Amino acid sequence: MIELSAALRPREGETPADVARRAARLGFRGVSIGFDHRWTDSDLIAIRQAFDEAGVHIVELGCYCNFVTPREDEAQRNLARLQKAIQAGALLNCDRAVTYAGSRGPDPDQPFAPDPENWTDPAWDLMVARIWALLDSVEDLGVALCFEPAPTTTLNSLDCLAELVADVATWRVRIALDPAAIFTPDAAEDSRRALAEIFARLADTIVVARATDVAPARRGPEPTAVAAPLGRGVLHYETYLQLLDKLELDTPLVVKHMGSDAEYTAARQFLMDAAEKAGVKL
Repeated sequence: MIELSAALRPREGETPADVARRAARLGFRGVSIGFDHRWTDSDLIAIRQAFDEAGVHIVELGCYCNFVTPREDEAQRNLARLQKAIQAGALLNCDRAVTYAGSRGPDPDQPFAPDPENWTDPAWDLMVARIWALLDSVEDLGVALCFEPAPTTTLNSLDCLAELVADVATWRVRIALDPAAIFTPDAAEDSRRALAEIFARLADTIVVARATDVAPARRGPEPTAVAAPLGRGVLHYETYLQLLDKLELDTPLVVKHMGSDAEYTAARQFLMDAAEKAGVKL
């Protein structure tokens, strides 16, 4: 079953209870929230209670850190932050902490910078070593470390995602799927076939998914695939929803952050319409 969810940020003056009630009012059963390393155990218990009272599940904690940063001090801070996010997930009854691979670029303010070192064997080996260092530093609390792909990072293709879960070979590392982030121009030409290949190779390593879209484009002499507003691209949502629905475990489908409640409402309606066409229950 697919758990229709949204990434919501607190507005100025909003409490966690306000966010939970806003999610329920907008018709979302699950919410993705950003992790705050300053939260105490008491804060976490209060947040969980607020969401429980609203009947809304926290489906993931976003803890986006540059995992392959070349700066060792930054790497240690990031690993400590992710460790706290995994521990917080257990208190929030949330079993997914999401991050990304990041960049080997020299600018600490550009974690998505394209850099030739991002796709080298040493960068890959470093990423795997840091994953194991993190997992070894925190008790197995039933919270998976989930990697979300991005086009300019070390994890920017279906091959890379499949290789990651094969190399680490543990349920504690899983995929936060954004198909638009790994679509090639060929994939954008036949999104149904591309989606089928993604799910055939990643299967039940996908534990959360993004409601995004993609469109073919041409920038320079070569065709490209670029992000598009939800519902305005070529991603075949009926196929996407059917494949998500067939996964072994219930899988949250997360609408990314939007600027207004009206945009969330429109996104939800688009997904509900696509689900009806696909014969899938959200």
